[in-house]
Amino acid sequence: MKTKILYFALFALLLLNSTGCKESFLETLPKDQLTTETFYKSEDDFIQSINGVYGINNIWRQKMEFFPMVDIATPVATRGSGRFGQFDWGGNGYTPDGVPGDVRAWFSYWWIGIARANEVLYRLEEAEDGIFTTAGLKDQIKGEALFLRAIYYFYLSDIWGGMPLITEPVTTETYYPERDTKTAITEQMISDLKEAQNLLPSITKYRNSPAEMGRASKEAAQSLLGKIYCAEEQWENASTELKKVIDSNNFELTPGATGFIDQFWPEGENGIESIFEWQYMSGIGDQYGNSFVSYCATGAAGLDVGGNGWNYIEPTDYLVDLYETKNGYKVTSTWTGSGESQDYFTFSSDDPEFDPEDAFAHRDPRLKWTVAYEGNPYVDEKWPENTFTAASPMESNYGNLKMIVYEEGFAQSDMNMVVLRFADVLLLYAEAQMELNNLDEATKYVNRVRSRPSVSMPDVPAGIAGSQSDLRQYIREERIRELATEYGHVFYDMRRWGIYVDEMENYWTANKFGRENPAVQIDEHNVLWPIPTQELDLNPNMVQNPGY
Repeated sequence: MKTKILYFALFALLLLNSTGCKESFLETLPKDQLTTETFYKSEDDFIQSINGVYGINNIWRQKMEFFPMVDIATPVATRGSGRFGQFDWGGNGYTPDGVPGDVRAWFSYWWIGIARANEVLYRLEEAEDGIFTTAGLKDQIKGEALFLRAIYYFYLSDIWGGMPLITEPVTTETYYPERDTKTAITEQMISDLKEAQNLLPSITKYRNSPAEMGRASKEAAQSLLGKIYCAEEQWENASTELKKVIDSNNFELTPGATGFIDQFWPEGENGIESIFEWQYMSGIGDQYGNSFVSYCATGAAGLDVGGNGWNYIEPTDYLVDLYETKNGYKVTSTWTGSGESQDYFTFSSDDPEFDPEDAFAHRDPRLKWTVAYEGNPYVDEKWPENTFTAASPMESNYGNLKMIVYEEGFAQSDMNMVVLRFADVLLLYAEAQMELNNLDEATKYVNRVRSRPSVSMPDVPAGIAGSQSDLRQYIREERIRELATEYGHVFYDMRRWGIYVDEMENYWTANKFGRENPAVQIDEHNVLWPIPTQELDLNPNMVQNPGY
């Protein structure tokens, strides 16, 4: 039986009024109403409390595991069905009143996570002498709380910009906080992660104690800090933090001929490539299973995922075309028409071995493990009775495959959400080195990702490796090939690279593939999403993002 930390949280009654509530941090009770005489009196109390800071990701029907769907707000994917929609900037728009309920849940529960982390940190400072008898445990719990506060602020500030900076439990005096700048939030995240990495144990401690897998480690803090530095274009600092993870020698790219996809099945989770994952487990009640499969699989095509699947993520030809031939040549899809619930394309490539009548053969192996397409050998192997065709998805010809695994019933997938992994770190380090014009060093780490046995793609071409601008574009495309539809990496990357608006408008044109859709018409203000109207109503001091 698989063992993992599951974030059970008896302390929830002490930290917020209702785990099922759909309100944000503003609904968190003030500190003076939370104090009891019976809690925070033992190590176990503190362990339960830090588990609850992780536990916002296991709140049933809040769909925190839907976060990978943000990639449908980019050109790499669209939606097939459900309440997200293709974030329709050209139609009724992604407006404050129209924020999908599940997106608002992210806003609300990341705030609850921050409130819980602040409560733990406060209680640690107030802890009586003699409570902690296990060596290093107090420091570890503090490090976990700092890491979790930072990662929740990371996603909040990345999507919505400057947020209220709250580092202590809420009181009646701080109940309606004003927004701080994104710079202030970033400085706090950096401070938290610098401290956290000095308090947290290495990942090896958890690997030696499987029941603890899923807790934040030193390397998780270093990885997230490096990611933040990349967004800030602090390339020297990014290189320093990311190289710590690389030089720890505690991680490898998942080995074996199928290593790339193995890490996205329950048998491969928390593996040698994994740096941080949100943990899920089926069979112990609705709250702890992952519902991602139930919504994002192509359920009508015989993929045995418990009879569920509503196509919430459908890759596009934009993504498919990024996967080169095995010889390293580009492939181009050209739309020729639609009919019988599918689109028709012709395919071309300069690769002399490319067969346009068998366009998916002899391609980068990551294609078959990321995108379901008609005739995909991986789909046929895993789901021998499948009936998947190009007509099975609802909007594109393609289905999503990462983290699509067998499940026992609705929302009962064992699959974790992979948040940080070693390939991400290697490519971020390569990007930082490229921006510092250390092109040979950058190329080495891109090649390390491409040359692992399960991928075995050619090295970066010499002409590209010798040009900073060409290598920059290549690394960006490599990050999409490697990380698409996992945990919002493409959405994050395109916006920090400053290409999001152009890429969206260039791809999502009017009447795309003969559909009756308007062109996406956005500008730089759409890089940040609108604060949900309900959150503005809760806090009179919360102001809306510009342009909404």
